[in-house]
Amino acid sequence: MYKTRKLDKPWILGALAIMLAAFLWSLDGVFIRPKFYIFPAGLIVLLEHALGLIVLAPFIILSWPKIKLLKTKEWAAIGWVSFFGGALGTLMITQAFFAAIGGEVTFATVVLLQKLQPVFALLLARLIIGEKLKRSFYGWAAVAILAAYFLAFGKTGLNLGEINWLDSAAFYSVIAAFAFGSSTVFGKRIVNHLDFKSTAGLRFAVTAVLMLIYSLFTGDLFKINTVGAVYWGYLALIVFTSGAAAMFIYYYGLKRVTASASTILELFWPFSAVILDYFINHNVLSWAQIAAASVLLLAFIKIVTRETAPKFEFMAKIRGGSGRGRVLGFPTINLDKTGIDINYGIYLVESRINGKIYKGLLHFGQKETFNEPVSLELYLKERLENLNDQEIKIKEIRKIRGVKRFRDAEGLKKQMEEDAKELGN
Repeated sequence: MYKTRKLDKPWILGALAIMLAAFLWSLDGVFIRPKFYIFPAGLIVLLEHALGLIVLAPFIILSWPKIKLLKTKEWAAIGWVSFFGGALGTLMITQAFFAAIGGEVTFATVVLLQKLQPVFALLLARLIIGEKLKRSFYGWAAVAILAAYFLAFGKTGLNLGEINWLDSAAFYSVIAAFAFGSSTVFGKRIVNHLDFKSTAGLRFAVTAVLMLIYSLFTGDLFKINTVGAVYWGYLALIVFTSGAAAMFIYYYGLKRVTASASTILELFWPFSAVILDYFINHNVLSWAQIAAASVLLLAFIKIVTRETAPKFEFMAKIRGGSGRGRVLGFPTINLDKTGIDINYGIYLVESRINGKIYKGLLHFGQKETFNEPVSLELYLKERLENLNDQEIKIKEIRKIRGVKRFRDAEGLKKQMEEDAKELGN
């Protein structure tokens, strides 16, 4: 009898959220952004982020106590995502599409080179945040990337001779691909340690400031009076579709899946763009495109239903703590690896100490009840002595819950008593 595989619901919800965000981005590229061709790209990027910030600002205010406790590593990631993904990437892809609309370069150049994005993201996810997924994932990832190319060029064919590799639009497309691909990776680092709502808000806030500086420097800002009422309406539409709304949904998904999976699922953008073109503009798909769309859809299904986030495993060194756990009746072992790229939370783990394996609870995250920065602490039922400066191997069994803020130490203690039941008698 075959054993039914249990589906990973958080993973599936996250994957579907990313695909929904990609669908909204396809609406932008096909129907909305081309309408702004007559305006400076910098001005449009500034306005869409400024308006998006108005919508997302409340989440920054509500989460400010947690935001203040972020470490330099997280702020650097926010800066990277805002500059590369928010400002530079959006500016470059807008410039590239404007060049294509103006006939300076073929759309093939823009589409082909922008498809380098998942390649950049997969490499950087491995190098920067140490993602290592199953071979089956990388197999389906390769299939999805190839299918996306055939989907884009399945009707006209891809003639590399038509592509002007030295044109400025080609440069814009490659920079955009790197910017968006790397932003997926650094975005994952942020949402591991901050809620998705605040992450979206901070990205729009920092990007808006960067684009304001850019627009002042270039003079684009002083052309704002040329934006008529109709275009302000389009900008509002962007905010609630492909702009702030899509980024809000995207970070919800990115918190639940790996950066590697996210960049492949984002290929739902060209998939949905071609499908929309068929239903709205009645552009018939070639047999090659139909086959590519079917293969790409199969790759999505496999990644959504058959893949899952890998369990973490790492070595950490014991260091001294404040002793608060002992006062609460739950003495913990403080560990030094507070910069690891995993989600904040309370985990059931296996720990190897002096050659023996102990089941324990791992806390990783800010100590919100006491407004204190991130800590990595291990609780064991067993009382072990003389552990100073030893290294411990930690292996995840499963996540129990997220990090919470309690009204007082007594509320925290009650939750710890409940969590400790996971260790058994």
